[in-house]
Amino acid sequence: WVQAAQTCRDGQDDGAAWTMAGKAGLDNSDAGPATVATAVVFYCFCSGGMLLVNKLAVVHVPSPALLTLSQFIFASVLVYTGKLLGVLDMDGFEWAKAKYFVVYVLSFAIGTWANMKVLSMANVETVIVFRSCTPLAVAFFEYCFYDRALPTLRSWFSLMLITIGALCYIATDREFQVKGMSAYTWACVWWAVLVFQLTYGKFLVTGIKLRSLWTPVLYTNTFSIVPALAVGLIAGEFNQQRVLKLYAELTPTGMFWIGLSCVVGVCISWAGFWCQSLITATAYTVVGVMNKMLTVTVNVLIWDKHASPLGIGSLLVCLVGGSFYQQAPSRSPPKPTTEPMPLLGSCEDADGDKSDDTEPDQRR
Repeated sequence: WVQAAQTCRDGQDDGAAWTMAGKAGLDNSDAGPATVATAVVFYCFCSGGMLLVNKLAVVHVPSPALLTLSQFIFASVLVYTGKLLGVLDMDGFEWAKAKYFVVYVLSFAIGTWANMKVLSMANVETVIVFRSCTPLAVAFFEYCFYDRALPTLRSWFSLMLITIGALCYIATDREFQVKGMSAYTWACVWWAVLVFQLTYGKFLVTGIKLRSLWTPVLYTNTFSIVPALAVGLIAGEFNQQRVLKLYAELTPTGMFWIGLSCVVGVCISWAGFWCQSLITATAYTVVGVMNKMLTVTVNVLIWDKHASPLGIGSLLVCLVGGSFYQQAPSRSPPKPTTEPMPLLGSCEDADGDKSDDTEPDQRR
């Protein structure tokens, strides 16, 4: 990154600056092991923390839509304020770039709200197991849309082991035994939306020229405010009676967990896009599955509504299966140059002109 910044100061052409910066922001070998490891660890920390904080937040403030809306508004205001103050470098609201985020944002809002609904009626392990099944679907879509090879025999074994563990868990889950498949309605909705997000999100961070990772953070959170508000209104979570009741029952503890969830929401939004820019969509999905072990451990120690020993064993099977996964290579020969997205900011040429090529990379 220091080399990329020096390239900008020396007035070299914009295309060269993009290429140099991308060596720390692409899939495969373009990113060094230390960069990838840092991104993965930071994302895992944020993801595990977000799941636990959201669970505690909906316990104290039983309104998933309100919590989701608060997170979007906080992230949008914080990031754009940073841009206005010159602290954060990112693109403005340019339709040529923002249009690619519209569909993603709709799924992002629905998926986040559905995740809150799942957490409000089921245990954390249920969320983890459903997420454990996403690599199978994402691997298929990567083969169709991103020119990736199908998983190797070892990786197929890994993904099947994850799925078998998930099925065993569902068979032992008390929520399933009492309510049947109705207990998993929201979990299925969340899973389908998550598969789309993981697949399409890879295109957003590698197929479009953006000034920094703060651009997708700004776009996704800002554009998600209206859909989140609409979903909350449709679900009846923002009617006057319920809002007044929530306000009357709001405690300092509840306000604390709402505030903390907003802060963690900004972190996971940025960390997720950074991690997606470095590894394949399927590998990113598997990473998301594997980092839940700490979440399960903390959940067992804190809440009574955790899975049975047999259920925990099934979950361990899922996580062990994930450890065998290997990232699939590209089916096409590597390109000599790439058009990646920089980590924190853009580079300008000697005249201060930025590249205006905002169309998606057609080589993908």
